[in-house]
Amino acid sequence: MGLRERKKLATRRALREAAVRLTLERGLENVTVEAISAEADVSPRTFFNYFATKEDALLDNVAVSLDEDARAAFVAGGPTGVFTEDLSALLMATLLVSDDLEAQRADMALRKRLTEQEPHLLSGLLRRFYDVERGVAVAIAERAGAPEDDPRSHLAAAAAMSAMRHSMKMAPDRPGGGIDELRAYLGESFRMLGEVFTADD
Repeated sequence: MGLRERKKLATRRALREAAVRLTLERGLENVTVEAISAEADVSPRTFFNYFATKEDALLDNVAVSLDEDARAAFVAGGPTGVFTEDLSALLMATLLVSDDLEAQRADMALRKRLTEQEPHLLSGLLRRFYDVERGVAVAIAERAGAPEDDPRSHLAAAAAMSAMRHSMKMAPDRPGGGIDELRAYLGESFRMLGEVFTADD
């Protein structure tokens, strides 16, 4: 990543963090774009170069679509050729904003505080989750050569997203890392799902 890209990323992060901090302190209705911009030491015009609304800034680190490189690799049958491992790689590339599981969980806890304080944010959050889940379903269908509305692909995507959420809560972590542990637990979650679906009545 070049200097220009790093600066843009830093500005975006500063705006998001300022929006979160001020919203938790004052409530979103009492926070203006001007206040967020001043807190991040940029102009309101710069704010609108990155975000259309305050809500967009607050939810910025929630994925709205699949990671393009990971999606392309998955649809092509990679990166390993093993479906569950490749699906894990796609989910982790799309949904993780940090290589530190402890930091990722802290981010999830902060998001929970925001939606509890500002319940109207929940609809935007759920929409993003839905869009990602649908994207996973379409990618699975493409990989299998099935139509986009293939019900098995959508069921697999819903199960995979649930497995990811479960793994985020349950996987052991360690300071400064934990991603390998998360990857292993996600694989175990997929294995357990397979046992559930194939178990005798």
